This record gives sequence, C-alpha cells and structure tokens, in this order.
Amino acid sequence: MFRMKSTVAAESGPAAPKRTATPACTGTLGTLRIIAASAEGHHAPDNEEPAMPIRDILLQLNSYPEPTPSWAVDAAAYMAERLGARLSIALCEVHLPDISNVLSQIVVRSRETIEGENHKSAQNAAHLRRRFGEAVPSEAAGEMITIDCPALATGWQLAARARAYDLTVVPVYGDLETTSIAEALIFESGRPVVLLPPEGLAGHRFDDVVIAWDGSRTAARALAEAIPLCERASSVTVVTVTNDKELAGTADAEDVVRHLARHGIRAMALETELDGKNAGDALNGYCRRIGADLLVMGAYGHARFREFVLGGATRTVLADPALPVLLAH
Repeated sequence: MFRMKSTVAAESGPAAPKRTATPACTGTLGTLRIIAASAEGHHAPDNEEPAMPIRDILLQLNSYPEPTPSWAVDAAAYMAERLGARLSIALCEVHLPDISNVLSQIVVRSRETIEGENHKSAQNAAHLRRRFGEAVPSEAAGEMITIDCPALATGWQLAARARAYDLTVVPVYGDLETTSIAEALIFESGRPVVLLPPEGLAGHRFDDVVIAWDGSRTAARALAEAIPLCERASSVTVVTVTNDKELAGTADAEDVVRHLARHGIRAMALETELDGKNAGDALNGYCRRIGADLLVMGAYGHARFREFVLGGATRTVLADPALPVLLAH
C-alpha cells in the first residue's frame, strides 16, 4: 500500500506555495491518496549551475581476482559527463608476497603461482587503464591512482584518498570484496558513495530519484549530498517506510519536499508499508516497481574492531542493490 502525501513546486518568492487537496487515484502500485498539491514547479536545466555541484568523481576499480567490467568505466564516464565533472580512478593492483620455502616450492610450486597471479593482476590493471583512456576524454580525465594491495582490494587505503573527491563510485558485479570496500568508503571517507550495479532496467540515467526518508541524521546527510543529482532529475520522490521505526519528533517528509522546492526541485512525498519485509527490501521493491534509477539513503552502522556492524536496511541494500544507490553516513 502506498500513500502519496504531497507535491510541492519550486518557490518563486519568500512565501510557500498554496496547497490544494486533490482526490485519491489508483494505479499499478495500489491506491495513492494525494493529501495536498501545489502549482507546477520546475527543475534546473542542464546548463544551470547547481547549488553544490559535483565536479570531482572517483571510480573504484579492481584488477584481481576478477577485473572490474568495462561497463562500469563507461557508466561512470557517462555520469561524469552529465554532471560536468572530472573522473578519476583508484585502481587496486595486487602484489602477492612471496611466502615460498623449499618444501612448498616442491609440493605446490608456490613461487610460480604467486608470480602468475601478480602478472594477471598487472595485465588486468593495464587493460582497465586503457579502457579509462578510451572512455574518458582527456579534458574530463582526472588522476589514475594505483592502490598497492598486498592481497585483495582494501577499502581502508582507498577511503583515505576518497576524502579529496566529491563522491566515489563502487561498481557492483559479484566481486566478494565489493561490500567490504563500500563499507570502508561509506564510514571512513566522509564522502558519499554510489553503488553502481549493471544497467538492467533502471539504466544509469539518474532521471527518477527516490529519497528514503526516516528523519534521521544520516538520511539528512544523504539528502544534502544528493541535491546536485536531484536538480538534474526528471522526478524526485521522498519515500517513508511506515511501521518500521518510531518517527515521532523527526522532520516530516513534507518538510523535505519544501526544502527541495527551495532548491528549485519539484518533489512529492509518499509512504510505503513495511509489509513483513525489512526497510531495505521494501525500498528495493518500491524502486523496482516504479522503475526508479537512483535510490538515496543514509547508511547506518558503527565500527567494532575495524569491522562494521550494519543496520538492517543498509546491509540489505549493500548486499543486493536493485539499482544505483547513493549512500552517505
């Protein structure tokens, strides 16, 4: 069940626009009830400077054991072009240490194995650098950073470099280290992270944006980081999952709609029920049904002995994002 709360247009002056009631409507998502609506607003055109522009994007790439697919480079290049940003890469190149001894060389030929794996990583890294050079014009290309990884990719080294960029893009393609890399970036870099799965049905356009709202500090942080993307979107929906947590005393979704209107962004507020799922599943499911191509949400979690204890919704979305997701902590 979905309940549409309000739509608010961009404000043209200091006074908020007048809201008028509209009747309920039905569709493939169930019954929607619009409580209030305002006059039609506008979105910032492509040539209008956003309030807080994204101009510096970092793309995380792996060379081992499976290299990051080429589609991720192409998608990040498209994203950077659309935002007028420079795109840099942080590429993990693996150098496995030589831990061989006489017995192990005889039994498993470990030295040859290690050299072979290091060579494989170097070849994959060279291919990714070439692909980056092909996909990104020289005037839009930033830095090509190499992260020296002793084994698998590590997010801790990457997080330190990511602090000097507007956001970091992490491709999601089945690599086992993706979740741990994303966790380190989200909680250690101080910058937003965009999880980027394969194109699928949603694409990488970021035209239809869904903002998950629960009134929390992390949701507010994600909202602020997403404003430059929302300014270029065709539609923005602020979604609250009901029956998930106590929301009394927090900023209402209608307040978010009003805030976005003052940035020239037309948005609407909508409620969706938990319906036996956790909030992450409910948000993923809603985004699938409406064909959204970007989900914005705050990330919950805290570090314990340099490992993260994640909130349920954050854990669900990190494990299997149904569409690109901007996460901020």
